[in-house]
Amino acid sequence: MTSSAEEWVPRRNVLWGSFNGLAYVPRLPPTTYTLLLHMMTEQEPGGLVVATHDELAHGLAMERGMISRAMPHLVAARLVTVVRRGCFQLHPAIAAFNDPREQQRALKALPRDMQLDVGDLKDEYERRFQLHLDKKVRKAEAKAKGNVTPITKSTLKRVH
Repeated sequence: MTSSAEEWVPRRNVLWGSFNGLAYVPRLPPTTYTLLLHMMTEQEPGGLVVATHDELAHGLAMERGMISRAMPHLVAARLVTVVRRGCFQLHPAIAAFNDPREQQRALKALPRDMQLDVGDLKDEYERRFQLHLDKKVRKAEAKAKGNVTPITKSTLKRVH
């Protein structure tokens, strides 16, 4: 009994993507590009990526910390939006869709501050990334001063 190669290839819906948004990607650290490309391969139609940092790290054979350091670059570049823990949305300019009209609708629905072709992308990326770094410094300073209350079992309220 012989079998064709098609029987062994998992069926996957073919998605459409015009990845013109990659033309707007600023200079990013190499790990960040690797993460972005991996997320593009893991996306659902419309650009939703459901994966924790641990799962992304495992898929790339990296440490979780490398993902945690790369993700803010993608967010600052507006290429990825954090929906919630373990759920990310790729920018419509780099997301894959079922057909080109879906991508066009998603791009038209974007607020002006999320459009990649408006303003100076490099300056905007640097401004957003600096805001991230400033927030990180303020958080560390607050923790050092003792202004942050650690979460313990006694401070958590039971939800019924």
